[in-house]
Amino acid sequence: MLFLIRAAVVIGGLSYLALLRDRPDAVPTLPAVSPQAPAHALAAAFDAMPAETREQLVREGVDGLVRRLGTTRPASADTLAEADRQPPWRGVASR
Repeated sequence: MLFLIRAAVVIGGLSYLALLRDRPDAVPTLPAVSPQAPAHALAAAFDAMPAETREQLVREGVDGLVRRLGTTRPASADTLAEADRQPPWRGVASR
């Protein structure tokens, strides 16, 4: 009997919460944001920085970009043979 009461309470509670979740007035509205707002905020933050900080930020960004472009990807350390890449149900020729 206790199992049935617990099951009824859980099902009723979940049903109640599901009804609360689907109410349109319960959803908070977010203020409208234009697509250019993040770009304007970034430009304003960049302009608010001291000149030395801006120069250092640009210098570090360019250095990181040059470092990234100047390096080649290391060779793969893959140790699998070609037969290992073929699933057994597709028919491995030599095993």
